[in-house]
Amino acid sequence: MGIFRKISTHIFFLAGIIVLIFVVWLSVSLVFKFGGNQKNTFPIYTVDTKSFTLFATERGVVSPAKISPINSKISSNQAKIVWLVKEGTHVKKGEIVARFDTKPFVDQLQKAEQDYSDAKATHVAAGKMLSLQKEEEDGKIEEAARKLEIAKIQANNIKNGSGPLKKKVFAQKLHQAKRTLEISQSELADFNVLLKKGHISTRERDKAGDKVSTAIEQLQVAQAEMDNFNTYVWPRMQREAELLVNAAKSNVLRVKRTGEILIQNRIADVEKSRRKVELKRKALQLSKVDVANCDITSPTDGILLYSKLPLNNNRRKIRIGDSVWFGQTFLKVPDTSALVADIYIREVDVARVSIGMTAEIVVDAFPGKVFAGELESVASLAKEDEEHSNIRRFYARIRFTGNSEKIHVGMSVTTRIIEKRLNNVIAVPISAVFFEKGKTMVRKKTDEKWERTQVLPGARGQLWVEIRDGLMVGDQIYSEGQ
Repeated sequence: MGIFRKISTHIFFLAGIIVLIFVVWLSVSLVFKFGGNQKNTFPIYTVDTKSFTLFATERGVVSPAKISPINSKISSNQAKIVWLVKEGTHVKKGEIVARFDTKPFVDQLQKAEQDYSDAKATHVAAGKMLSLQKEEEDGKIEEAARKLEIAKIQANNIKNGSGPLKKKVFAQKLHQAKRTLEISQSELADFNVLLKKGHISTRERDKAGDKVSTAIEQLQVAQAEMDNFNTYVWPRMQREAELLVNAAKSNVLRVKRTGEILIQNRIADVEKSRRKVELKRKALQLSKVDVANCDITSPTDGILLYSKLPLNNNRRKIRIGDSVWFGQTFLKVPDTSALVADIYIREVDVARVSIGMTAEIVVDAFPGKVFAGELESVASLAKEDEEHSNIRRFYARIRFTGNSEKIHVGMSVTTRIIEKRLNNVIAVPISAVFFEKGKTMVRKKTDEKWERTQVLPGARGQLWVEIRDGLMVGDQIYSEGQ
């Protein structure tokens, strides 16, 4: 029995060695058969023409094509919310969805009405003051014109009336003095003759001589008065007449200029009050609008959503009691009648796509169903990938162009942006291509050997690569590259 056991053990050991030798021989035979250092022959691909589509694939999420913001149109920071429609409620266009406290704006409206009324009264008063000022200045101008007329009359009287009359009086007085002297001299001559004849006494003749002396003195005075009038009085009277007229004319001009200034000031007051009326009218209109804007309506049909705002050093959704600034969006209503797929395209694909390209959208909730779409926009600024810091992505929107009634906002989708379709081109599996020293290579079977062969690649799809040169239909290649 011991001998039998030893023989059985040797037989099993010998059989194992024989099997191992057979496996090694078979492996060596295959290696030598296909070129020694070449890869295994499987799998093998026979080159043929293919039709395939070039597209960029990205994951995304369904969003509304348009979100209508609802913001405060009240020109104040006192707009405090006192009522809100519950978030998620489906609202209709024009339906009231929120309301602000109206009290501060009603008070403001009452004040604006009073200010507007006061401004109008001030404007009316300014207009009346302007009319009175015009009447007053017209009266002053008429008075100055009358004074000018009187001055002209007085000047004319001096030049042509009282002045020449005085001159005639002095001339007549001078003439009378001359006549008196001549008469006195004649009488003196007669008295001298009579004195010689003894008809009169010497005393009588001396009296006649005294008359002559008196006449001479009177003539000298009259001549002096006449000379003084011609030299001094008459020129002074003429100059006074001119100055009187000139002063009256200057007064007319001064009254006109002063009146114009005063009227312009009144006109400025009227314009200032008019502008104030316009400002108060606008303020009143704004107050009315603020009161009307206390009722917030939905701009479109959709689901009401609350916005997150920076409140109390934190960001949270709006709620009753919060105050909203002018222009601050605190609600929004997505328009779900039109949907888009929000995606982020890799920078290696963004140069291949363009606005208007057709797209295929597969919604996770409807597996196997393809929805039609169109690339609507691509952002010009890249965003860093949240998972890979060295990858840049560009935000893009694909618009649903077909029926999307059953699709809801927030659903996940897979999108394919169709770049172009290739028909009947020589193509190989993308796994069959490899790169060597900057060249595109495949392993091609030639005379029962596998050789590295350079090819000229064309378009590259998800599964296939177009080969423009280096291969022919019917060639066999190793479909797993190196």
